[in-house]
Amino acid sequence: MLICSYAVNAQNVIAVQHGGTPTFYTNLDTAIVYAQSGDTIYLPGGFFSLATNISKCLHIIGVGHNPDSTNATGPTIIGASVGTYSYLITGASGGSLIGVKLSGSIDFGTSSANANVSNYTVGRFNITGAISSYSSAPYNNVFYENIIGGIINLDNAQSNAFYNNIIAGNLNYIGIGNIFKNNDFIAGSYAFNLNVVNSTFMNNIFRSSSNTFYSTVTNNVFNNNLFVENITFPSGTNIGSNNIVNQTVTSIFVNQNSATFAYTQDYHLQTGCPGKNAGTDGTDIGIYGGSFPWKTGSLPYNPHVQYQLINGNTNPDGTLPVNIKVGAQNH
Repeated sequence: MLICSYAVNAQNVIAVQHGGTPTFYTNLDTAIVYAQSGDTIYLPGGFFSLATNISKCLHIIGVGHNPDSTNATGPTIIGASVGTYSYLITGASGGSLIGVKLSGSIDFGTSSANANVSNYTVGRFNITGAISSYSSAPYNNVFYENIIGGIINLDNAQSNAFYNNIIAGNLNYIGIGNIFKNNDFIAGSYAFNLNVVNSTFMNNIFRSSSNTFYSTVTNNVFNNNLFVENITFPSGTNIGSNNIVNQTVTSIFVNQNSATFAYTQDYHLQTGCPGKNAGTDGTDIGIYGGSFPWKTGSLPYNPHVQYQLINGNTNPDGTLPVNIKVGAQNH
């Protein structure tokens, strides 16, 4: 029983890698407090409460969030223990969050004085809440292959990039000079309140049951996007080319007919969909095209535990049988 208990607890150990030296913790807040800028924090499967603001350049990597790909370890889940927000503040620039489900929202800054985070990367995340900022401008940040359940509300944000995300919330005040490429917008009752200026939308799918673009959408470029039949293209000062319009909701994806995300859905394009090979680079419009095609299973780039079996009893010679299979990831 003691051996079984140790095996279960060991799976929840957090490793902080500083150069070639690892240090181990059982609490995420403690790991963040004692980590140094530039360190990597490896989270195993399990739930981890987060109350500490991230104010250092840290690379936080989980084991993934897709249940089908984390059978051996369980998904990594972070929950904000103070309110519903996890805060990135000045000092976090250059860091990253990869391979985690966040039960809550990400907020850049707790005030206008500490919200100017830049060159931050959020990848292969399942964010149940919003991505927002506190008035000041987060800039040059990258979001790729995420599931974003809430509003994207980045006040005055500049030059941020969103690649190959599934976005179930609406866009609101996203600033100037941002790029949205190969995203699937699947909002249902949300409105696409694109308060955005001088930004670029390429190879995206705008799929909704009742929505149109709203005001303050000026001087943007829309190229090679696919629109369902009831979405009105934002004209006026916006320009665009090679956009595909008037598509029925049921003619786009292999299996995606709702306004919410589910792991059982299939976001590949149907064989007859005109978005096939219709992107600006000749690949599919949507999350499976472009430079960051959606990775099946949403696993992070570090080696992944595919199978593990730890025996509950030792052999007569005192050794403990352990069988672990680890698979390398090519990206």
